[in-house]
Formats: sequence, structure tokens, C-alpha cells
Amino acid sequence: MKIAINCIFCQPRGGGIKEYIYNIVNALSRIDHENQYILYVLKDCMDYARQMLPDVPNMRIKPIPYDSSKLSVIKRSLFSQLFWSTEEKVEQFDIFHSPFFHSPHFQHAKVLITVHDLRFCRYPSTYTLLRYLFLREAVKRSIKHADSIISISSFTKKEIVDVYGIEDRKVQVVHEAINREDFSLEKIKNYQVEEQAQSLVNTRFILSVGHIEPRKNYERLLQAFSQLKKRPETSDVKLVIVGKKGHHYKNVLAQMENTPDVHYMNFVSRELLLWLYKNASLFAFPSFYEGFGFPPLEAACFGTISAVANISSIPEICGDSALYFDPFSVEDMESALYRCLCDGGLIAKLKQSLIPNLDRFSWDRNARQTLETYQSLQ
Repeated sequence: MKIAINCIFCQPRGGGIKEYIYNIVNALSRIDHENQYILYVLKDCMDYARQMLPDVPNMRIKPIPYDSSKLSVIKRSLFSQLFWSTEEKVEQFDIFHSPFFHSPHFQHAKVLITVHDLRFCRYPSTYTLLRYLFLREAVKRSIKHADSIISISSFTKKEIVDVYGIEDRKVQVVHEAINREDFSLEKIKNYQVEEQAQSLVNTRFILSVGHIEPRKNYERLLQAFSQLKKRPETSDVKLVIVGKKGHHYKNVLAQMENTPDVHYMNFVSRELLLWLYKNASLFAFPSFYEGFGFPPLEAACFGTISAVANISSIPEICGDSALYFDPFSVEDMESALYRCLCDGGLIAKLKQSLIPNLDRFSWDRNARQTLETYQSLQ
């Protein structure tokens, strides 16, 4: 087979989809030496892509000659369709894999798309109106026309089936993973704590990581933390929130400023983030909506237990390695935080479950299941 993968997000600011592309392509290069792969990247990112993507005989990188970020939505759609229609004729690939939730139309190639979440459906206010309208139509069309769909969680699969009314068997659940070697003590063995974290050395703190936006539920976390501080056993605990400013962040930042012992970090180095994961007494994840939810797994790599919301994909991903709370109840959240800090038996039980839960996820397993999906399309 000849398989085309759209690696347009393989660029320095490609976000989570860039990580998905990097991991799945590298894992496929380890297990599949027979099929031919064409990896399409932006022409201005060719040097970056050569550093990120594998150099193996059955994979070649090919440039996309236009920069879609500089085009309007309408022009981008027209240029994209024209380019891919031409490429299908030139390369005659059998399968086109889009690592995100929309795809151009093809005459003969089978189309596989990966859907990470349907956040634009559930939280449209986090997108510009034009972007939302484009996604609403493009994703609907792509999901309806795709020959197969990979969903990164059973939760997201259910969302796809419910929202678009497609057949259950059209969607395959293939869990994502994390590279545990990227979250290891080896990465910070010579790390000197930066100035912005000096006050956290030798203190108990709760860590939470994620963009500052409504679905992350920081307002209730801050309320729960304020209640937690009133207990004598946890009056010394601090709260550290790491995340870039997203949509509607101002109210949350104002609430942080008015809550004692809260440390907000807009941007941290990779080393500092790992140090925070390692030294946190507890990781808190109060999010309303996650397609997968990586941060509790990242914390688990350092032996840090988590208190997490009991909705969306989070229970599916965390299994029995976390303590759950109702994210809409400040009281339930505060109780979970308290237990994870003060209940020795619970702490020991959760710590024993961290590695077995992490073992459920691997990129090699993801690649094998993705390859099986390719083969099913022949």
C-alpha cells in the first residue's frame, strides 16, 4: 500500500496534533517496513520536519507548496482541494490519513481521519465565528465521507456517533499514549530550580496544568482550594496552576489574585514543568471536557497521584489510578483534594495503581492498531 499522511501540523507551534503526528509516524516506522508512506509537510517547515520525522527507506517527506495560515478560510479550502486532487493523480496513494478531524475529497483513495475531540461542538464560544462555521461544515462532511475514523477514546467515539449519527462500526478506538522517557527523572537530574519556583521548594503544593479557559473549571478548583485551606491539616498547602491564557481568562486570573497561596505560571520551561510534576503532592484535574486527558498520566510518570473529574474521557484514561470527584460540586472536589493529601491508605493504593495504568498506553500499540485500520481499508 501507499499511504499519504497529512503532516501539516508538523511545525514548531503545531500543538497537540504535532505530538500525535510525531509519535504515530515514528512508531509506524518501527513496526512497518513494507508499506510506502508519503509525509506531507508545509514547505517552510521541511527542515523542522526532517528533524522530527524518521529517515527510513519506506517513508519520504514531501512539501505542501502553500501556507494555509496566511489564507482566508475560503481560499484555504479551494487551494487545499486543488492540491490534494492533483497529488492523488500524481502519487496514486491508496489511503489518505488526516490526523485531525477534516479531510479533502478524493476520487479513489480511501480516507481515514483521526478525531481527538468535538470541542468545537460542545464549546463553540472558544472559536471565532468564522472558524466555528468552517469546522461545523468541514467536519460534518469529512466524518460522513470518511471510509474509517480513529477516535482517541471511547468517550470521543460515542460523541462522534451521537452527534453525526454514523454507524458504530465505522469508528475505531485507538488510545493515544505518552512517551514515558520524556517524563523521567533523567530529564531533570541536573536541573536547578528556576527563580519563579523557588518558593515551592520543600513545600506541599497541588499542581494543575491546562489552558486558562472555562472548560478547565479553574473557578471551582480555586473555590475548593480556599475551603481546603481552612482545615488545619492542609492550611500550609499551595496551589500551582500552569497554563497559557485562553478564552475568557480574565475572571479566572482575577480570582487567582484574590486567593492566597495560589501561584499562576503562564509559561514554564520543559524542565520546570517536569520538576513541578515530580514535586507536587497532588495533581488536580477538574476539567469538564477532555478527548483524552494527558496531564494525569504525565504526573503519574513521576509517582504523583491525581484527583480528577468523573466525566468525559477522564475515567476511561485514569482507570483506578485516581480519585474522582463531581466537577460541578465544590464540596466534593475539596473532599477529594483533602483525602489525596491526608489519607495515607488511599495515597498508597493510588500510587500502586499508577504504573499498571500507564502500561495500558503505548505508541507501538497505537501504531499496530492504526496499521490494522489501514489494512482493513484495502
